[in-house]
Amino acid sequence: DILGAVGCLLKEVIREMSNSATGIRNILIWLIVLGILSALLIHFVEVFDKHQIADLSFYFIYLLMGVILLQCFSGVLETARETVENIVLFVRLMVPTFLLTVGVASGPVTVGAGYQLMLLLIYGTEKILLGVVLPLIYSYCLLTMINGIWVEEKLALLADLLEKLIGWILKASLGVVTGISLFQSLITPVVDSLKNSAVEKAVSVLPGIGNAADGVLELALGSAVVIRNSVGVLLLLLLVAGCAVPLLQILFTAGFIKCATAFMGIVSDKRITNCTDRMGNAMMLLFRTVGTALLLFMVTLLLQIGPAAGLAATVRKQL
Repeated sequence: DILGAVGCLLKEVIREMSNSATGIRNILIWLIVLGILSALLIHFVEVFDKHQIADLSFYFIYLLMGVILLQCFSGVLETARETVENIVLFVRLMVPTFLLTVGVASGPVTVGAGYQLMLLLIYGTEKILLGVVLPLIYSYCLLTMINGIWVEEKLALLADLLEKLIGWILKASLGVVTGISLFQSLITPVVDSLKNSAVEKAVSVLPGIGNAADGVLELALGSAVVIRNSVGVLLLLLLVAGCAVPLLQILFTAGFIKCATAFMGIVSDKRITNCTDRMGNAMMLLFRTVGTALLLFMVTLLLQIGPAAGLAATVRKQL
């Protein structure tokens, strides 16, 4: 019941988004109220000669807003961490089944290279994305909060450098994995195709049953390719369906924070506005991290069921 399954998935996504929207809406209202209150309070106490009261009022509002933003960021960070861990767990459980179909359809060289690449992806995701990128994003969040204490915003350049570093790591990870997957999908299927073509030629020259055996072998190989591609597409759909809700939750939260920044920027203090804006950037970095983890495995699976099959078929026809 494919339509029923899609309907249940959409209902679950809508229900989760509705529950998240209620909490995010309250956060948005609190941020806007605190931004307006900080502007009114600071400008009101500036009429007095002593500015210590204005400074104390700003720090009080800033700390209160910082608590709200950190609480919101902690929830998004935990969602991102769980999503990446679930992606790795899904790949560990389901990819061996897919590689079994790849071995039957393509050959041992392709499945061996694909298995090694999957192990490399799992290790890299755990060590780089979970062990390096997420702590860097958390450090970026803390630098953003501390930066607003000074009027000069002394840590702004350091925070910008850290944000660029995280972006470079994500882009480099995706580029390296795509390049390795592309070369692997272009080379290993050719080797297996040569072996399959040699077997087909040997079977076809058998006296009496050569043509029939060749047809049966072609039918078996074609059926194996169909099964392999079907399993691969199913894994891709399951992977996307499992990550849809967390990705939308992270994106909606970051979008609401950005909207609050846009409204607060009209009247609020510059330091409070910059802090809220950078906190939205930190959540967008979490969204990019989860999206990168998803794309790494999707690209690898797509190259296993896409160019590899077409290239193998072309080589067999030429031989």
